[in-house]
Amino acid sequence: MKIQESIKKRAGQAPAGSFPAHLYVHLPFCLSRCHYCAFPSIAVAEVPEKEYLTALLTEFRFRRKSWSGSLQPLSTLYFGGGTPSLFSPAFFSEIIDFFAREIGFIDAPELTLEANPADIEETRISGYLAAGINRISLGAQTFSTAGLRLLGRRHSAAMIGRAVSVLRQAQVENLSLDLIYAWPGQRTADLFYDLRKLTELAPEHVSAYSLSFEPGCEITKAVAAGNLQPVGEDLQLEMMHLLEDNLDNAGLCRYEVSNFARSHRWQSRHNLACWQLKDFIGLGAGACGGRYCRKTHEHWVERYSNTPDPNFYMQQLQQVALGSHSEDCAPAAWSLKEFVDFTSSFSEALMLGLRLRHGIDLNSLESEYGSEKVAPVISKAQLLCAEGMLEINNDRLRITDSGLYLTDTIINHLL
Repeated sequence: MKIQESIKKRAGQAPAGSFPAHLYVHLPFCLSRCHYCAFPSIAVAEVPEKEYLTALLTEFRFRRKSWSGSLQPLSTLYFGGGTPSLFSPAFFSEIIDFFAREIGFIDAPELTLEANPADIEETRISGYLAAGINRISLGAQTFSTAGLRLLGRRHSAAMIGRAVSVLRQAQVENLSLDLIYAWPGQRTADLFYDLRKLTELAPEHVSAYSLSFEPGCEITKAVAAGNLQPVGEDLQLEMMHLLEDNLDNAGLCRYEVSNFARSHRWQSRHNLACWQLKDFIGLGAGACGGRYCRKTHEHWVERYSNTPDPNFYMQQLQQVALGSHSEDCAPAAWSLKEFVDFTSSFSEALMLGLRLRHGIDLNSLESEYGSEKVAPVISKAQLLCAEGMLEINNDRLRITDSGLYLTDTIINHLL
């Protein structure tokens, strides 16, 4: 069943006032591990497409039973990794067709595929688009040869431009580029060069993150050994200003601390759903999912996280397919369930909401968590409003441009 047929079949079926579902599929396979990567992934010579697809579909059926009655037609579907572009178009055609049959899609859904520039070629992209993919998130990271080598990327700077050319020729209209800055040895001149090259490619969306040193990563080990020197705080702040100024001049406006889009149309709908704590399902090794249950203050949000080991994941889901596990709850062997309490959920809602440039609606926050939680936040916010760090306008609390680079400090003060 094609997505368009699914839309026709499901039109008008979502209950009034409900939100369409958001679904994330984790594809944790790479040809090599990047030096900064902390995501659950493994390096393989060949992707086990058939076995992994079977496991994903089995998990979906399992999740659907445990979420009985709560799934709506899909609004967003996101394939992350790992390196999803290692998978064939046939893989995406089969899994998207499966979702179209099982739950359907809303009109004009967002279907994102993360891709490495080294994997982009005409036939493959045409197959992805035919399967239903309509948004590509391309991991450029930097246009510096030295930077790419430092980060452990397997593509070259030249491959980025060639990849974008192929994508545009294939009529990809929704293109996001990832950028990493403040890597060891980078200067403001290097970042300026990256931004010039990036904006010349005219993406609809940019995700730009300063390099974080995650435990266990190769680049973190090199810093700990004294072989690499992290960028200092002052230089990193200068880079953040340079980033925003250049992207803004190119028509890319910040809508989240690390994300920029040409207009509201090109904002990542899937990521917005996550930042706004909407219910979502995650499938695959290393994936997580969650929903509001609001049963008690201790069980306010229900979440799960799958084993990060793809081989163990596939083995366990094969057992689920054979009926070896109870279907009443996720087996602890391959998926752990946890509950987030009322207070922690409030903190998350405030933290994520304030990362968005339009801020957080105080009426909605009070409706969800009560005035006893919201009133102290408003009281603490008044001082920062006077200092120009926050503003309250039409019952919406947001961090100002002046306070943007102190986001973490501001949020900690409010909590």
